[in-house]
Amino acid sequence: MAKSIHRNVIAISLSQFGMAFCWNFLVVSMPFYILSISPYSLRETLIWTGLILGFPNLVVTISSNFWGMLTSRYNPKLLYLRAMLINSVLFLLMGFTHSLHLLFLLRIIQGGMGGFSTLGLIIVSSSSPRERLSADIGFFQTLLTLGFLVGPPLGALGASAFGYRGAFIVTSAIAFGFSIFCFFVVTDVPLTPKSEKVLGAGTFNRQTVPAWVLCFMASVQLMFLPSVLPNILQSFQMEKAVALRWAGTIIMLYSGTATLGTYFFSRLSARIGAERMIILLVILGSLLQSFLALSGGMLSFIVIRMLQTGLIAATVPLVISAFAAERKGGTIGFLNSGRFAGNGLGAILATFLLAFSNLTVLYLSISAMTLLALLVFRFSLTSGQTRDMTQGPIADGPFHQTTQ
Repeated sequence: MAKSIHRNVIAISLSQFGMAFCWNFLVVSMPFYILSISPYSLRETLIWTGLILGFPNLVVTISSNFWGMLTSRYNPKLLYLRAMLINSVLFLLMGFTHSLHLLFLLRIIQGGMGGFSTLGLIIVSSSSPRERLSADIGFFQTLLTLGFLVGPPLGALGASAFGYRGAFIVTSAIAFGFSIFCFFVVTDVPLTPKSEKVLGAGTFNRQTVPAWVLCFMASVQLMFLPSVLPNILQSFQMEKAVALRWAGTIIMLYSGTATLGTYFFSRLSARIGAERMIILLVILGSLLQSFLALSGGMLSFIVIRMLQTGLIAATVPLVISAFAAERKGGTIGFLNSGRFAGNGLGAILATFLLAFSNLTVLYLSISAMTLLALLVFRFSLTSGQTRDMTQGPIADGPFHQTTQ
């Protein structure tokens, strides 16, 4: 039994690495592919590019809630496999379309399928003993982050080597391969308890809403930078050609520390308690976020950013793991949607703030908003009853103290 549990955690985490890799494998080449098939002017093509790349993230924010709800009625493993297979087919179809309208439609459908990492979280939480839940979800998130890290640079090489259509075919084959792998390796888990209605009282309450906001702001801290990185490098008096080369390196470096931080702090939380770990990570990560305003050069900026992401990255899996002990699919999906919302809206928030202020205001605003989210989250835990996140669920929430 223990062997099958451990196998489930590893297999699902590896498949999430594969799917994150597939999504980001195409991120680099997708704008060039759109440009190559577009019959419109440069301005219209730019608008289409933003819609095709950005809109699916908003769809994922909604769809991830529904994936969790379905696990009370349908086998989570079968749902997971079908979602991967559909993504595999969509990747293949996108490589053979020459219509931006059809490509946009396929991306919207893929956005609906993209939230199925919620299913992976549910399978992992169902397969993990409570004492290992934070560590196992941290491992899941570590491999997911690793997929985001290695996807773009290998995607650029893949598009150069195989062409745009070849890149889509390779991505489809990888997604199909991981679905076959999970079919043979992953064992069935029980249906989740009868789920609440989407945003019903059980899902949308005084504990889960602050937790969602904290997941959202932690994701914003992680994902805001690429959208304003050209402006940041320009502030360091860097030429555009040099800045472009450095941009990829910077993203790769801080994505690496985010991966390591997620793995390390998720395991360390088993010793010091998940609640304390969340508070420590968010406070230190937000302070370093504000310290970005004090960086006098590119080297100090990179070091601060690497430390910051290494701290803040573990916040989301730790928050989700506290609620995952209850095995409510709707709640897990709702919290996971906070991560997707932060991924999708982080760039919008950053560019809006920078358009009407400056980089210092941007850094301090994100730091202040994250600390405010932590304060509200902490208050939600202490209102009514003091709870200990390491002890598991009670009827009214995932945090409580046990008395012997």
